[in-house]
Formats: sequence, structure tokens, C-alpha cells
Amino acid sequence: MAQQHSHTGELRDGPQPGYPRSLRAALAFIEANLAEHISLGGIAGAAGCSPRTLSSAFRGRLGPSPMSYVRNLRLDRIREDILASSDPVGTIAYRWGVSHLGRFAGEYRDRFAELPSDTAARR
Repeated sequence: MAQQHSHTGELRDGPQPGYPRSLRAALAFIEANLAEHISLGGIAGAAGCSPRTLSSAFRGRLGPSPMSYVRNLRLDRIREDILASSDPVGTIAYRWGVSHLGRFAGEYRDRFAELPSDTAARR
């Protein structure tokens, strides 16, 4: 540590740890069930930890809460499908587990700064 070299930062800060097992399990559960109704309790159960522990891990490692992560991932997938498919926006949204189209349109606009119909018009 007395002499600077190419690994000084890693030695000082330590290696960047991977995600804990519970967080990896939660992410795998979300991926596998993204089109279904997902609850915080369901994610925590799949991860083998409490909802509070899971929320803390998400915020500490990924930034958003678990449910915000699910919402953002769904919106990303819906956007990809809108651009790649000729299906109506509502059909695509329902396919990804959206149950309220009005709320969905607002969340979509907040995330992408345009309405889903504007995205569909660019196909």
C-alpha cells in the first residue's frame, strides 16, 4: 500500500462484492414472473428473506425499491414490444401484467417522456 500501482484502488477499497444470494434469487424470481402479479411478499418469499431485508438490499445495491424495479423492468419490456410488434398498446401492456391502462400510461410517460401511443406511432 505504500507504493502506488495498478491495484492500489482495489486493495484499499476491497474487491467489489457480487450480489448477495437473496438478491440474486429475487432478481431471478422477478425475471421468471414479470408478466404475472408480483408482490413484495412474493419476492421476499422467493428470496428467503423478509420484505424489509429485501428492500434494503435493493436500495443499497440497485437503487430503487423492489416494486419500482419491477415496474421499470415491465415498462422497459413493454416499450421493446411496442417498437417490435404491431399489436395494440393495450394488448401488449396486459400481456406484461398491467391491470390499469390509465395508470400505466402515466407511468410510461414519466419514465420515457412520451405516451405509449407516441412510441407506437414510430413503429
